[in-house]
Amino acid sequence: MVRKRVLCGLLVMLFAVGVCGCAGLQRGPSDEELIQQTLAQWKAGMESQNIDVMMATISEEFVSDEGGSKADFREFLTRMIDEGTLSGAQMDIESAMIAIEGDMASVENIGLSGDRGSIVLDMDLKKEADGMWRTVALQAY
Repeated sequence: MVRKRVLCGLLVMLFAVGVCGCAGLQRGPSDEELIQQTLAQWKAGMESQNIDVMMATISEEFVSDEGGSKADFREFLTRMIDEGTLSGAQMDIESAMIAIEGDMASVENIGLSGDRGSIVLDMDLKKEADGMWRTVALQAY
């Protein structure tokens, strides 16, 4: 009888340690998943032409090819929306290729098409202090 209780106690203890140990191993999303979330947010903003959603994915450290800042980029996107350049915008992030090196990442082969044609976007992203990945550079081809 005592042996049975000891055995049951050990089994309960092993089960508890196993459950607690597994719970401790759970982590948040991977960097690649976080980057995918940033791309999905960028896509949602672009397709709905919501400038605030798009700009939430842009770092304060953003610098355009022409040397423009985040504020300059916001003005550029606003002008494109107002002029209808982004009319019918659709982003293909499914075929994007992500390469992560430390707190920097490059994302290549993002398709952007709309009523006025199509381009391919490449982005450089940085993992910022809040854990979010934001765009620091953008190239269009």
